Amino acid sequence: PYLLGAGLDMSERVKAEQVLGHERAILRTLIDTLPDLVWLKNSEGDYLGCNKRFEQFFGASEAEILGKTDYDFVDKNLADMFRRHDRLAMERDGPSINEEEVSFAVDGHREQLETTKVPMRDAHGHLIGILGIGHDITQRKKAARALAESEEKYRALFEHTRDAIALVSPGGLLLEGSIY
Repeated sequence: PYLLGAGLDMSERVKAEQVLGHERAILRTLIDTLPDLVWLKNSEGDYLGCNKRFEQFFGASEAEILGKTDYDFVDKNLADMFRRHDRLAMERDGPSINEEEVSFAVDGHREQLETTKVPMRDAHGHLIGILGIGHDITQRKKAARALAESEEKYRALFEHTRDAIALVSPGGLLLEGSIY
């Protein structure tokens, strides 16, 4: 049989390439299926990869994003903030978590994101760049604001009424009360 440099004959090499291609397809499907924005940048801030959800954010295909920076897609202030958090993760050599509100280029809707950035290293420990994951927390933030507003209304009502108010447990235990 014809031997390749690695000592594999052609049929073994073809099988190995098929397995590798299948594994890559599965990983790509996994990354693209995630509801979160996922991206990878090198240490200079050039994009090395992203998922479908991230493409919606920039309003561009991955092919159009690769090799470009944040400054090619968002305003300078937002791009500066993204880069600041990239550098923070690299300096810490660990996760950097922040919240940010962004507009999606694909349709203009806004989302509140909790973004985690972590340095990525190769098998030899050399810095490849930054992996970012942006998780939509818009609904959680809205619910927290609504709860705080509701609590404030009832607290004000409870504290400023001239009537007697008592909160009693189902067993008859006084939980809280105000009598003026």
